Amino acid sequence: MYLMDYSDNYYVRTKAFNLNTNKLSESLQCDVCIIGAGLSGISSALYLSKINPSLNIVILEKNKVGWGASGRNGGQLLHSFSGENYSGQKHTQEEIKTLWQFTLEAVREVKKNIKDLNIQCDLIEGYIQAAVNKSHDEELKKYVDQLQTEYNYESATYLSKSQMEQYFESPYYKSAMYDSECGQIHPLNYCLGLAKELLKNKNCKIFEDTGVISYNSQNKVTINTEKNINIKADKLIICCNAYIGDLNKSLRRKIMPVKTYVSAFTQIPKKELDKYFRKPITVGDMLFVLNYFRLDSNNNLIFGGGVSYSNIDPINLELSLKKSIRKILPGLEKFKAWCTWSGHVAITVNRFPHIGSIDNNIFFAQGYSGHGLAITTMVGKMLAEVISNQNNNLSLFEKFKHKNFPGFGIIDKPLLVLAMSYFKLKDHLSLK
Repeated sequence: MYLMDYSDNYYVRTKAFNLNTNKLSESLQCDVCIIGAGLSGISSALYLSKINPSLNIVILEKNKVGWGASGRNGGQLLHSFSGENYSGQKHTQEEIKTLWQFTLEAVREVKKNIKDLNIQCDLIEGYIQAAVNKSHDEELKKYVDQLQTEYNYESATYLSKSQMEQYFESPYYKSAMYDSECGQIHPLNYCLGLAKELLKNKNCKIFEDTGVISYNSQNKVTINTEKNINIKADKLIICCNAYIGDLNKSLRRKIMPVKTYVSAFTQIPKKELDKYFRKPITVGDMLFVLNYFRLDSNNNLIFGGGVSYSNIDPINLELSLKKSIRKILPGLEKFKAWCTWSGHVAITVNRFPHIGSIDNNIFFAQGYSGHGLAITTMVGKMLAEVISNQNNNLSLFEKFKHKNFPGFGIIDKPLLVLAMSYFKLKDHLSLK
């Protein structure tokens, strides 16, 4: 086993932190072991150490801190889950409100961490959710009304096209919702900033280059690593998400790793950007295969879009993304990207996160379905409080009914490719 370095992307090129992590050379015993040093794992450890600084906490990471989606996503800090259809669930209206409030508190908790820990991760507030067609426009109006009347949330407002142009202008969009609390951050710097704070506690250790091949749970949990070194822990938290592999086949069946794509443009002249952006802001549209992008404080354009369920990349990722840029920000596609990259996110069938417990000693969090940047922090806090007997919100997440993806390991990806083709066709026809 060798250390898999970060993939080349904008966040790695501009990261502000270098960590001094530990090297695993002998078997250990600890109070809590966490598999995965992404935002879920790091957050769980950080909040556990805040609750009880004397806990011995070990994080095992196959690659590097923030190596997966936590360090290469679109950087959009949003409330709400990716899924919003509770019709197949058994949550009461009060529980649905509690869950939505959980996602809002997640955004606020991230911002609190950034301020309290002085994490340099380029936080910018302000988010535009843009309607591409008339149907989207009607949905937006209803959604804003729901936020204001059912959730008492006053930070979201509906914008006509002319009102939208106070923030952002595009010939592609018809109207928008503006949310003053959502926004953007540099996700890798945020993750590394949390990890740096965690490592100030000498009872907390992060072991990079340490893959886990199996575990078993009796009175304690034994975790077996690729280095033939074992960890014994009272509690285990599994935060592998899209990279869980065969570690737990039951959890793997509940998610599907899909590839997403992002480009960073750092050399677009300000006068060109000013044609569309009135200020640095975050934008996402309402297509099923959505486009999401943001202008940061350094006038860099981070543009994401497209998805692959087959794991087969477009021949030219940059050109593939530029097809969308040409429609949304015409003229900017002529500029060369500084870098373009891909990464896996884990989706669930219903697009709600899959979070719960396997037994009294083992917990897990996965399947954020593209909405994990904010929620992971709050999930980590919740799991820490559950382990410390200070929180009962976990039952609301365990109440979600999660189906297995069909044809696990054989025909699941072809089925998803077929489904994605259907939704792409729907998006295309809706624009006619």
